Amino acid sequence: MNHSINETRHFTLHKKIVGYKTYESWTSVPHVTFIYEADVTDLLAAFYRLKEHEPNTGITINTLLLKICVEAIKSAPEVNAHIKYNPKYVTGEIEVKGNIDISMPWLLENGNMVTINLRNFESKTLIEMQEYINKTALKIKNCDIQIPMFQISVNNMLGELKKGHLLKAVRVLLGASFGKSQTTKHSKKEIEAYNKIPAEDKITVQDLVPGSITISNIGSLYKDQKGFMGLLEIIPPQVFAVGIGSIQEKAGVIRNEDGEKSIGIRKVIPMCLAFDHRALNFNEIVPFIQKLDYILEHDELLKEWH
Repeated sequence: MNHSINETRHFTLHKKIVGYKTYESWTSVPHVTFIYEADVTDLLAAFYRLKEHEPNTGITINTLLLKICVEAIKSAPEVNAHIKYNPKYVTGEIEVKGNIDISMPWLLENGNMVTINLRNFESKTLIEMQEYINKTALKIKNCDIQIPMFQISVNNMLGELKKGHLLKAVRVLLGASFGKSQTTKHSKKEIEAYNKIPAEDKITVQDLVPGSITISNIGSLYKDQKGFMGLLEIIPPQVFAVGIGSIQEKAGVIRNEDGEKSIGIRKVIPMCLAFDHRALNFNEIVPFIQKLDYILEHDELLKEWH
């Protein structure tokens, strides 16, 4: 049966970069995933109380979830790492990072997604995190983000050359230069306009390079979703990724002060924890989960993080 084609959409620069990195992920990384259901009922209540007392901070639930993950990462430093692996000789090394730099997918106004590197989140308060994110939003609006993204694609090609993958690099170059999916080059005027913007006021290559870990909040894209993310790609050389779902109401166990249990409606956020099995075993993920458990049981931490 022949099916008519309504429309053919060729890969944009955004799609090429995503395709390049995700293909590398699924062809080179042995994934293991674990679904963690975070009961955020009490934590959200404490969060809303905090916002009532200080409504001008503008802290969002997304920022709160990033902070929770950062605190959990501190308890499991092995997940905040990059891996170097040589399959030919079965050798490798793992670089545990000191800074927590979060790769976070960001939805642009035109519907494209770009992954932004939120740097040095290990020492930031909730307010500082929110200010950083707000500043990043302004930087995206201030410039043509396609220009640093083009440089990222060039860097990917150069990376293949450094690895000795000459043929692969040539293919990437041909795909970018010819055919219906060729990358549109920017004019000299556009590049000059981008270069005139101060580095602190625009998105640069450093804002787009892979961080030490990926945290993706799909719950922010569709808040009424009822499912959860079961798989999530780990972007090399990272070894861990977190996929956060939306807030959902579920029946759960409630324990009162006397220790008695009952069933009630709870607010739950499903989280997909994915790790590279070459670098990590589940026992190295356990401290991350245990810290999540502790945070969810101690909502008074919000005042300390503020």
